[in-house]
Amino acid sequence: MTRHWPSGAFWRTVHDVPSPAGVAVSPLEQLQSVSPAGPEDRLDSWKAIAAYLGRGVRTVQRWEREEGLPVHRLAHEKRGSVYARRREVDAWWESRRRSLASDVSDSDSTEAVSSAAAVAPPTAQLERITWKAAATFWPALSSDGRLLAYVSDGGRDDELPQIWLQQIGGSPVCLTSGACERSHLAFSPDDTRLVFTGSDANGPNVYAMPTLGGEPRVLKRRAVAGRPSPDGKRLAYISLDDPAGIRIASTDDSPERTLAPNLFDVSFVLWSPDASHVLVQAHSDLADEPEFWIVPADGGEPSNTGILQRVRQRQCFPITLPASWLGNSLVFSVITIEGVRLARQVLDAVTLEPKGDAELITHGGEMDVFPTANAGRAAFVRTHADQNLWSIEVDRATGMPHGSLRRLTRGPGYIAYLSVSRDGRTLAYFLANRSGAGPVLRNLKTDVETAFAAAHDYGFPAISPSGELLAIGRRTAGPRALRPIYVGSIADDTIRKLGDDCGGRPRQWLDERFLLIERYGSRLNSIAILDTAEGAQHELLSSAEHSISNARVSPDGQWIAFDATARNVNRSLSSALTSGPGGRPAVFVARLRVGDVIPQADWIAVDRSASHPFWSGDGSLLYYLPTVPSSELRNMVRARRFDSRAGLPSGEPFTALALTEMIVPAAMVGTAPVATPDRLVFVLGDFRGDVWMMQVR
Repeated sequence: MTRHWPSGAFWRTVHDVPSPAGVAVSPLEQLQSVSPAGPEDRLDSWKAIAAYLGRGVRTVQRWEREEGLPVHRLAHEKRGSVYARRREVDAWWESRRRSLASDVSDSDSTEAVSSAAAVAPPTAQLERITWKAAATFWPALSSDGRLLAYVSDGGRDDELPQIWLQQIGGSPVCLTSGACERSHLAFSPDDTRLVFTGSDANGPNVYAMPTLGGEPRVLKRRAVAGRPSPDGKRLAYISLDDPAGIRIASTDDSPERTLAPNLFDVSFVLWSPDASHVLVQAHSDLADEPEFWIVPADGGEPSNTGILQRVRQRQCFPITLPASWLGNSLVFSVITIEGVRLARQVLDAVTLEPKGDAELITHGGEMDVFPTANAGRAAFVRTHADQNLWSIEVDRATGMPHGSLRRLTRGPGYIAYLSVSRDGRTLAYFLANRSGAGPVLRNLKTDVETAFAAAHDYGFPAISPSGELLAIGRRTAGPRALRPIYVGSIADDTIRKLGDDCGGRPRQWLDERFLLIERYGSRLNSIAILDTAEGAQHELLSSAEHSISNARVSPDGQWIAFDATARNVNRSLSSALTSGPGGRPAVFVARLRVGDVIPQADWIAVDRSASHPFWSGDGSLLYYLPTVPSSELRNMVRARRFDSRAGLPSGEPFTALALTEMIVPAAMVGTAPVATPDRLVFVLGDFRGDVWMMQVR
């Protein structure tokens, strides 16, 4: 039975711990009473001191020598063993800031101003909040900025991610257990409850639980991204039964309402501080790029902010993760050539229209994601930008990996869209780093790499079976999501355009003429075949109920594997392996029908709760990445034998490879592995990190 939105004083928790006088205390006071005190507030290395000040190690060492930065050395320890107390560093920084301000005001010389600018304090000082180097996601700050909740595996590879809570400066406490995947954390307005999305094989629901732990209660079934309003009277969420727009439920008996039904692919909901509006990331037309929209809570017409459009014009690209409201501004993540950084956009306090351009507020070189803000503080997850190509040898007879992983590339950058020639000799992939962006060709036998110079600043490469042609795409910076496709000749380094808008991106060549492309629509991706000689295309895989992606054609060209995720209400495949609407994707295989749409009845289920299928070199194995226990942590390759004559998987699924240190960043598009006759090639990275915090003016 569906549990309806509770009425009355729902947000008043029944799990408050009373004081001796019988007066309920706040969650912070409760946490202080049950959580052990944290370690001494020390920065225990040059690296920690430098990170706290937002500077390099050499800079802070110079400040200690020349400007009196208070750094202590440990007696009887090896040279260089140092520590600093945060309060002493803070006091030194404040006195130094005042001294600089006084020097500049007393001097009219250009030299004095330039000197002050060179050593001016950073826009925000970073403070590390967690110290686990764990797989961490979805942090949330309490209304006073003193409590932090987040999802994490606690720094242990064998543990499932759970919800943790800690006082800023204290020790974390694990609040949950079990295999439910949790996301979209938010505090209730009075900080007594945590609202989150919990997902299992049957799909996601929105839950609430006491801040200090307890039994979660379902608020909305078949829903995601629940967010309580600042006044505590409403809940905004995305319904899987009605995926267009957003739903608003009230704590009284008034009926639910749907806002902005003309917006599609809503990825999150965010209330304005006064609860008069909600902000979403969505688009109103299939041809438009996603954008931030302001939606009146009373049901008025949504307005396009244009924020993300201006960000794209500056060659920064937003990622589909929730933003956070901080005073009169928004904080969100963008991809830059220096890594994923936080940006802040100031809004007019009355009209909520953008004021000026967004500014970057964190430094480059790392991956700063999942921003959350309150009380003038912004917290986020920072992970090291380590995303590279790796390979492992496979036995040609069995297709089973053996030996150790071998690293193929080094250095920070974004790697995606792997494609390999039929002989397994040439690998094409997309690389973006500080040197630029574009397709790279790698000889897997000699490890020699060359950039495809004619396609600088192009992406989405797919190499033809012969290794002579390269299909590529180019992302446009305009408001319309145009998707032109080009074909390049590797021998003479030339390209030609197939169309200004082909509706999708290159995926894989069937032969030297026909190209498989992945087409994009409102929640429902499909697969089509493009004739590169004449420009015509036709649908190959499409569904009114399922979004289809990650298609791979078998080496003999007879079969196509793909993953599909159900999206619409009360619809599912007849197969019992379907996860259901809003659930995890499932892997399927079907006989390839050139010139015909493959009917849904001909889809053959391979495994549920899995995605990113890819074939072994001889087509006898179909590998894929399971989403259990977590879609965020893909550290395993599963496989099934495939009988190409019968067109059926044979035997039970089995584990082909378990990754211990590195993971496949499957949440990022274009990171599906590929296989050659003698190896598997992956995009892998160590995406463990910690939560950091800054004060933002």
